[in-house]
Amino acid sequence: MWICDEDRFNWYCDIPPEAEPTDSPTENPEAKALREEVEAVAALKALREDAERKRALAIIKPTPENLKRYIVAQEALMDRASVFSDVWRRVIWANPELNYQLRNPSNNAAIQVRDTQRSRKASETLAGLAGEWGIFFFFRSDCPYCHRLAPTLKWLSEQYGIAVFPISLDGGGLPEFPQPSRDNGMAAALGVTVVPLVVLGNVKDRRLLPIGSGVLSAQEIVERIYILTQTRPGELY
Repeated sequence: MWICDEDRFNWYCDIPPEAEPTDSPTENPEAKALREEVEAVAALKALREDAERKRALAIIKPTPENLKRYIVAQEALMDRASVFSDVWRRVIWANPELNYQLRNPSNNAAIQVRDTQRSRKASETLAGLAGEWGIFFFFRSDCPYCHRLAPTLKWLSEQYGIAVFPISLDGGGLPEFPQPSRDNGMAAALGVTVVPLVVLGNVKDRRLLPIGSGVLSAQEIVERIYILTQTRPGELY
């Protein structure tokens, strides 16, 4: 009668060991999920802290035994990460609505299809905006980059019928825009510090949407106008 399991106190051998916690039959799914999340956070933190402790010891005292213990701990974390990655891709395959690649593909064939469709939509959009929107072009006559951008804006105006309003900060003109408007304070209101600067403006409600500065290609300008006027932030990502 005096023989007792060594894990128990001698005088309380009749007390059964604590049972493993089980899910309460009345526990709702939300509470259960929250409890499991809290437990998972604690378990993951413990694993990382254990690996970090072993790493620190291996760096301070790089003995073969310390390094072995750290490598084992690190391999355990990597194994968990590998399983997580594998299950992740299986879930993506089974749930197309979660597949980011369908919205923003990474393979070359799909990228070409996406870019072709987007360029077509952008071109159609620019042609449709010509009645309400115009492009303000801030420049200086002695700016070589302004000289390089001017033909592009001239071509866009002729191609899509969108008006370009050249605004000279020094009063001089460019070959494509020999009679620009002088700055009437608009540049200061927009905080223009760099030229060339291209700004999209709505002639009805007077909205101003900066497109960009520096030398931009026609494709870049068309795409940015499409993004600024036809999409919401984050929609294309």
